[in-house]
Amino acid sequence: MKKLLHALPGFLLLVFGTVAIIFSSVHRFGVFSNPEKATIISSSALREVIDISELSAAEFKYRGIANVYTDSTLTKVRCRICYDAVIKASIDMQEVEFDVNTDTKTVIAVLPPIKIKATIIDEQNMSILPSNAKVRLDRMLKYSKEDAETEAKNNENLISTAMDNLQTTIEGLLLPILKPQGYILMWE
Repeated sequence: MKKLLHALPGFLLLVFGTVAIIFSSVHRFGVFSNPEKATIISSSALREVIDISELSAAEFKYRGIANVYTDSTLTKVRCRICYDAVIKASIDMQEVEFDVNTDTKTVIAVLPPIKIKATIIDEQNMSILPSNAKVRLDRMLKYSKEDAETEAKNNENLISTAMDNLQTTIEGLLLPILKPQGYILMWE
Protein backbone atom coordinates (compact mmCIF):
# COMPACT_ATOMS: atom_id res chain seq x y z
CA MET A 1 0.00 0.00 0.00
CA LYS A 2 2.77 2.39 0.90
CA LYS A 3 5.71 2.79 -1.47
CA LEU A 4 8.93 4.69 -1.39
CA LEU A 5 9.59 6.17 -4.80
CA HIS A 6 13.08 7.10 -5.90
CA ALA A 7 13.42 10.80 -6.51
CA LEU A 8 15.65 11.24 -9.54
CA PRO A 9 16.43 14.91 -8.83
CA GLY A 10 17.57 14.08 -5.28
CA PHE A 11 19.74 11.23 -6.53
CA LEU A 12 21.31 13.39 -9.24
CA LEU A 13 22.00 16.12 -6.70
CA LEU A 14 23.72 13.56 -4.48
CA VAL A 15 25.80 12.21 -7.40
CA PHE A 16 26.87 15.66 -8.61
CA GLY A 17 27.64 16.78 -5.06
CA THR A 18 29.73 13.68 -4.49
CA VAL A 19 31.64 14.20 -7.73
CA ALA A 20 32.32 17.83 -6.81
CA ILE A 21 33.57 16.86 -3.36
CA ILE A 22 35.77 14.10 -4.78
CA PHE A 23 37.25 16.43 -7.39
CA SER A 24 38.02 19.09 -4.82
CA SER A 25 39.66 16.50 -2.54
CA VAL A 26 41.70 15.04 -5.39
CA HIS A 27 42.75 18.52 -6.43
CA ARG A 28 43.66 19.53 -2.87
CA PHE A 29 45.25 16.34 -1.58
CA GLY A 30 45.73 13.88 -4.38
CA VAL A 31 46.79 13.70 -7.98
CA PHE A 32 47.63 17.38 -8.42
CA SER A 33 49.60 17.75 -5.20
CA ASN A 34 53.32 17.16 -4.76
CA PRO A 35 53.78 13.36 -4.60
CA GLU A 36 57.02 13.65 -2.62
CA LYS A 37 55.36 15.63 0.14
CA ALA A 38 54.41 13.19 2.92
CA THR A 39 50.96 13.52 4.42
CA ILE A 40 50.42 12.57 8.04
CA ILE A 41 47.44 10.27 8.33
CA SER A 42 45.57 10.69 11.60
CA SER A 43 41.99 10.42 12.74
CA SER A 44 41.72 14.20 13.17
CA ALA A 45 43.21 14.84 9.72
CA LEU A 46 40.71 12.46 8.14
CA ARG A 47 37.82 14.13 9.99
CA GLU A 48 39.00 17.46 8.61
CA VAL A 49 38.79 16.08 5.07
CA ILE A 50 35.15 15.04 5.52
CA ASP A 51 34.26 18.23 7.39
CA ILE A 52 30.63 18.45 6.31
CA SER A 53 28.10 18.98 9.07
CA GLU A 54 25.43 16.68 7.66
CA LEU A 55 25.61 14.45 4.62
CA SER A 56 22.38 13.39 2.99
CA ALA A 57 22.87 9.84 1.77
CA ALA A 58 19.51 9.10 0.19
CA GLU A 59 16.36 11.03 -0.59
CA PHE A 60 13.03 9.56 -1.61
CA LYS A 61 9.54 10.81 -2.30
CA TYR A 62 6.95 8.95 -0.31
CA ARG A 63 3.16 8.80 -0.41
CA GLY A 64 1.61 7.46 2.74
CA ILE A 65 -1.48 7.10 4.85
CA ALA A 66 -1.27 7.89 8.56
CA ASN A 67 -3.81 6.63 11.07
CA VAL A 68 -5.28 8.94 13.70
CA TYR A 69 -6.51 6.97 16.69
CA THR A 70 -9.28 7.77 19.15
CA ASP A 71 -7.55 6.19 22.13
CA SER A 72 -4.09 5.91 23.66
CA THR A 73 -3.95 2.13 23.07
CA LEU A 74 -3.93 2.77 19.30
CA THR A 75 -6.68 0.26 18.63
CA LYS A 76 -9.55 2.31 17.15
CA VAL A 77 -8.86 4.41 14.05
CA ARG A 78 -10.63 7.77 14.06
CA CYS A 79 -9.56 8.78 10.56
CA ARG A 80 -6.73 8.46 8.04
CA ILE A 81 -4.56 11.15 6.50
CA CYS A 82 -3.16 10.81 2.98
CA TYR A 83 0.04 12.79 2.50
CA ASP A 84 3.17 13.21 0.35
CA ALA A 85 6.57 13.50 1.98
CA VAL A 86 10.27 13.64 1.21
CA ILE A 87 12.35 11.23 3.27
CA LYS A 88 16.03 12.01 3.82
CA ALA A 89 18.52 9.57 5.25
CA SER A 90 21.67 11.26 6.53
CA ILE A 91 24.45 11.19 9.09
CA ASP A 92 26.28 13.83 11.06
CA MET A 93 29.77 13.67 9.58
CA GLN A 94 31.23 14.96 12.87
CA GLU A 95 30.28 11.58 14.38
CA VAL A 96 32.31 9.49 11.90
CA GLU A 97 35.22 7.83 13.71
CA PHE A 98 38.50 6.64 12.23
CA ASP A 99 40.86 4.08 13.74
CA VAL A 100 44.24 4.64 12.09
CA ASN A 101 46.92 1.97 12.35
CA THR A 102 50.21 3.30 10.98
CA ASP A 103 51.95 -0.09 11.34
CA THR A 104 49.52 -1.99 9.10
CA LYS A 105 48.63 1.13 7.08
CA THR A 106 44.90 0.62 7.60
CA VAL A 107 42.11 3.04 8.40
CA ILE A 108 38.90 1.63 9.81
CA ALA A 109 35.92 3.97 9.39
CA VAL A 110 33.04 3.67 11.85
CA LEU A 111 29.81 5.32 10.71
CA PRO A 112 27.18 6.60 13.16
CA PRO A 113 23.59 5.42 12.87
CA ILE A 114 21.65 6.85 9.95
CA LYS A 115 19.14 9.56 10.84
CA ILE A 116 15.78 9.63 9.09
CA LYS A 117 13.94 12.91 8.59
CA ALA A 118 10.61 13.42 6.88
CA THR A 119 9.29 16.66 5.44
CA ILE A 120 5.68 16.96 4.33
CA ILE A 121 5.75 18.25 0.77
CA ASP A 122 2.46 20.08 0.44
CA GLU A 123 0.21 20.44 3.44
CA GLN A 124 -2.52 21.97 1.26
CA ASN A 125 -2.85 18.71 -0.70
CA MET A 126 -3.23 16.49 2.34
CA SER A 127 -6.55 14.68 2.47
CA ILE A 128 -8.43 13.13 5.32
CA LEU A 129 -10.75 10.11 5.32
CA PRO A 130 -13.57 10.38 6.16
CA SER A 131 -13.70 13.91 4.85
CA ASN A 132 -15.90 15.13 7.72
CA ALA A 133 -13.34 14.19 10.40
CA LYS A 134 -12.05 17.13 12.38
CA VAL A 135 -8.26 17.17 12.86
CA ARG A 136 -6.21 20.33 13.21
CA LEU A 137 -3.52 20.92 10.59
CA ASP A 138 -0.69 20.80 13.14
CA ARG A 139 -1.90 17.34 14.28
CA MET A 140 -2.22 16.16 10.68
CA LEU A 141 1.39 17.22 10.03
CA LYS A 142 2.57 15.54 13.25
CA TYR A 143 0.86 12.21 12.49
CA SER A 144 2.00 12.25 8.86
CA LYS A 145 5.62 13.02 9.72
CA GLU A 146 5.70 10.30 12.42
CA ASP A 147 4.19 7.79 10.00
CA ALA A 148 6.65 8.62 7.21
CA GLU A 149 9.66 8.39 9.54
CA THR A 150 8.46 5.08 11.02
CA GLU A 151 7.94 3.58 7.56
CA ALA A 152 11.37 4.79 6.40
CA LYS A 153 13.17 3.43 9.48
CA ASN A 154 11.60 0.03 8.82
CA ASN A 155 12.59 0.03 5.14
CA GLU A 156 15.80 -1.99 4.90
CA ASN A 157 16.36 -0.97 1.26
CA LEU A 158 16.40 2.72 2.18
CA ILE A 159 18.90 2.17 5.00
CA SER A 160 21.07 -0.10 2.82
CA THR A 161 21.08 2.40 -0.07
CA ALA A 162 21.93 5.25 2.30
CA MET A 163 24.79 3.26 3.86
CA ASP A 164 26.19 2.35 0.43
CA ASN A 165 26.01 6.00 -0.70
CA LEU A 166 27.74 7.17 2.49
CA GLN A 167 30.57 4.69 2.09
CA THR A 168 31.03 5.64 -1.56
CA THR A 169 31.15 9.34 -0.67
CA ILE A 170 33.64 8.88 2.16
CA GLU A 171 35.81 6.63 -0.03
CA GLY A 172 35.78 9.31 -2.71
CA LEU A 173 36.92 11.90 -0.20
CA LEU A 174 39.61 9.83 1.51
CA LEU A 175 41.10 7.46 -1.05
CA PRO A 176 42.95 10.23 -2.94
CA ILE A 177 44.75 10.93 0.34
CA LEU A 178 45.14 7.38 1.63
CA LYS A 179 46.20 5.50 -1.52
CA PRO A 180 49.34 7.57 -2.28
CA GLN A 181 50.48 6.91 1.29
CA GLY A 182 49.81 3.14 0.94
CA TYR A 183 46.82 3.04 3.32
CA ILE A 184 43.74 0.84 2.94
CA LEU A 185 40.26 2.03 3.98
CA MET A 186 38.05 -0.55 5.70
CA TRP A 187 34.58 -0.39 7.30
CA GLU A 188 33.37 -1.55 10.64
